[in-house]
Amino acid sequence: MQELHSNYNAVFRLVYHLVLVTKYRRKVFTRAMIDRTGAILSDLCVAWEGNLLECSGEADHVHALVDMPPRVRVSDLVNNLKTVTSRRL
Repeated sequence: MQELHSNYNAVFRLVYHLVLVTKYRRKVFTRAMIDRTGAILSDLCVAWEGNLLECSGEADHVHALVDMPPRVRVSDLVNNLKTVTSRRL
């Protein structure tokens, strides 16, 4: 059974599957970089009041499964995640 979240007037579960791809799909990610990306994404999700459920990847992309509340705009979230992870890596 999936865990549902609630606030004073709604019950929800919003899970987003994000795929962060390198430019021209170049194979630049190492296992250490993917692990570090997962740690960065986890910290950012907590700051956005969400939760990183899963993070994995290959040499040219990273998958992230993110659980967020409905008050967070997806466009703002993705913009922030991509910007911060690229700068911190």
